[in-house]
Amino acid sequence: MTEIATEAPNGIADPRLKSLYGYWSDKKGARPLPGRADIDPLEMKDWLGNLMLIEFPGDITTYRIRLDGTNLEHYYGSRRTGRGIETLTSEEERDLILEQYRPVIERKSPAYIESEFINSDGVFSRQAKLILPLSSDGERVDMVLVGIYFRSESGTSLR
Repeated sequence: MTEIATEAPNGIADPRLKSLYGYWSDKKGARPLPGRADIDPLEMKDWLGNLMLIEFPGDITTYRIRLDGTNLEHYYGSRRTGRGIETLTSEEERDLILEQYRPVIERKSPAYIESEFINSDGVFSRQAKLILPLSSDGERVDMVLVGIYFRSESGTSLR
């Protein structure tokens, strides 16, 4: 996992995710974290199909997917909106997801990740992912905005 310094997203290889980082950073301004109310779906049309909005009402394992972009639904073959960790039957995927989200929530900083794994539905996934923390009170990370773009075996972008 590659964590990105909030001042300079130089490690983000995917230009679409680098642009999403810029959007998040602009919404954050001088504050430590932007909130969900700062994010405007109308301004996000370039990324919307590849975005997830995940809510963390308590412990990290009690998350709920509030938005699952159409490209993500298509790729995984199912609608995950309203669902949480209970849908991940693969221990590998469950551990990977928690490993990716935990530092973002605890450190209140973004993370850029390139990973390969077989998900709970048996689908091989090679992806570039940017996880951006959001906070309704400016202190506790209670949501994350996630951009995911898939790559083929040759490394070229799929969606």
